[in-house]
Amino acid sequence: MLLDSTMADDSDEDSVEVGVVITPEEMLVQGLLLAGVSQRSIDRCKDSTNDEKFLLRYGSNQVVLCQIWEDLQTTTIEAARAPPKQLVLKYFLMANHFLRHYGVESERALAYGLHRDTCRDWSWHYVEKIAALKGQKIIWPDDEFGEDLWILTVDGTHCWIHEPDHPLFSMDDKFYSHKYNKSGVNYELAVSISTSRLIWMNGPFKAGESDMKVFRERGLRDKMRQLGRKGIADGGYHAAEDFDVLSFPNADDDPLVKKFKRRAQRRQEVFNNKTKVFHCLKHMFWHSCNRFADCFEAVCVICQCQMENGSPLFNVLVDGMLQEQE
Repeated sequence: MLLDSTMADDSDEDSVEVGVVITPEEMLVQGLLLAGVSQRSIDRCKDSTNDEKFLLRYGSNQVVLCQIWEDLQTTTIEAARAPPKQLVLKYFLMANHFLRHYGVESERALAYGLHRDTCRDWSWHYVEKIAALKGQKIIWPDDEFGEDLWILTVDGTHCWIHEPDHPLFSMDDKFYSHKYNKSGVNYELAVSISTSRLIWMNGPFKAGESDMKVFRERGLRDKMRQLGRKGIADGGYHAAEDFDVLSFPNADDDPLVKKFKRRAQRRQEVFNNKTKVFHCLKHMFWHSCNRFADCFEAVCVICQCQMENGSPLFNVLVDGMLQEQE
């Protein structure tokens, strides 16, 4: 049975039924109806067409959103757990649409038939809840590395933000992003090589702080040295004092090692690109830096759920690589 309140306005919020599992089929239909697609159109379209419409609207397929909806009810993380009266599917879908399209608030309120304040408050409420799931989704796996020497890839990803206020000048050069040629912030991300998982997320930092500086001073280098393992990074990290913990592109590498490093770096880029499907990270972010952290971390949680539910990253070591070397 679906929640009666999923398509209702905020006046009947107290009538929300709790503990209801939403099936992917129900999530699909409710999401499309909320987007203005008629039931007749849903019935007439192919499943693949309806799936595509849902994905374009919310940034994830219905299976992924069902998993997140369930996680919000079952998590032991207090900040992420949604109390029974806050389980409103309409608002949950609205928040995912907000992350995907990052539209103007007044237009979103009009589209959903809600007061502007209601639209704003509930969108941020669910963004914060999803972001808080990072405590169970983006975790360091102490026991999965086995005997591997190279355990992760690391990279910084920049996002464009509205120019922050400065007490003296019109611009703060510490926020300058060379990738955007505008103000930005940076997150340090590390992806496991052996599994399709984001295992480290650190930030946000001012974009003027280099990836290398963040790696050295913000905790990841120390963690790698404690483990005695290595990561793979691009040339921007290249420094002799970090050879014990990082490997870089090297013209003298064996051809198989070159291919391995190349595929590992490309895989990190694939994850970074998955986050930029969401317009809150792809275009200029005009809310505060604190709000940016909520959005960025919510998107990373969503991308992790996507990888766990049918959209994993490709394997770095493909069948045939070792045979090629032999």
